[in-house]
Amino acid sequence: MKVIGLMSGTSCDGIDAALCEISGSGETLRAELLDFSCFAFEENLRERILRACNNGCDAQEVARLNVVLGEEFARAANNLIEKHGKVDLIGSHGQTVCHLPAEKVTLQIGEAAIIAARTGTDVVADFRPRDLAEGGQGAPLVPYVDWILLRHSTKNRVALNIGGIANASILPANCALKDVRAWDTGPGNMVIDACAEALFGVPFDKNGELAARGNPASWFYGDMARLSSFFVESPPKSAGREEFGARFAAGFHALNRDLHDILAEVTWISAHSIANSLRDFSGFGEDFELIISGGGAFNSTLLQMLRDEIPGATILRSDEIGIRADAKEAIAFAILASETINGIPTNVPGATGARKAAILGKIVRA
Repeated sequence: MKVIGLMSGTSCDGIDAALCEISGSGETLRAELLDFSCFAFEENLRERILRACNNGCDAQEVARLNVVLGEEFARAANNLIEKHGKVDLIGSHGQTVCHLPAEKVTLQIGEAAIIAARTGTDVVADFRPRDLAEGGQGAPLVPYVDWILLRHSTKNRVALNIGGIANASILPANCALKDVRAWDTGPGNMVIDACAEALFGVPFDKNGELAARGNPASWFYGDMARLSSFFVESPPKSAGREEFGARFAAGFHALNRDLHDILAEVTWISAHSIANSLRDFSGFGEDFELIISGGGAFNSTLLQMLRDEIPGATILRSDEIGIRADAKEAIAFAILASETINGIPTNVPGATGARKAAILGKIVRA
């Protein structure tokens, strides 16, 4: 069946839309990417979303944004439908504006009823609350998809998605789903983007070129806990703007140092926190393939820092094994939606800490 996956991540910069042909379910599921598009948010809308994420607006504004984003997600889906014809299903992650896993609270907005009405297509949305209801973190949810797409019969693999937050899925050679573990490692692009915007007036550090001109010599080498207790917590764990948003980034904006050095510093923090987390918790040592997707896969400086931090690992962009790096999360929510319709549980208790596997999402019929 043809399924559209819609995703807007913690970077809050726009909507990724992936059209997939999906067949089978469970271990036999196969997914082919047919088309992919990115739809940037207008700056005014992005600012409104960021204010909502940073507790800068009231409930009425969140309700308005839920409607506005529903229209935006519907527009992204209809763009693909107009090009390729009717689809069978849409999976929409929505836009996270609050994620407090310790309190079992999460909120993704982008009204699914609007998407269903505008597209004439059934929609699966609101994937995270069921995992939280089962005692989990509500994140990460991509490990099931990583297991479907990336497990290997003889190789240990780590699937690393570097979005606003970085998350890692641990896939031992020939693993069953119950063997998969995953967690958020800390900031991915979130702090880098915030510093690029504050210090250089650009929305992100393209290819890591600005950070490459700096020196990441740090006063806290080996003491990441001084920055955030999150770095020394054991999995399962998940993070968001609550941990690494505007307040965290502001501490770096204010440093009396060369601006390129500051950007190099926060890029190193992302690389070092990823590497530390994998060393401490993957169980692989350095003998594994690290397969990277997400926007951070295109930051050459960040990738080189990862190579320096984990010299024994084979580091690949997911494109190199046939999975488009910038489309993977949108593909993931197409797959998760398909499995929900098939009645297949897709949270991974070893990743989220949930008491049991559960069928995720809410279905809105067209």
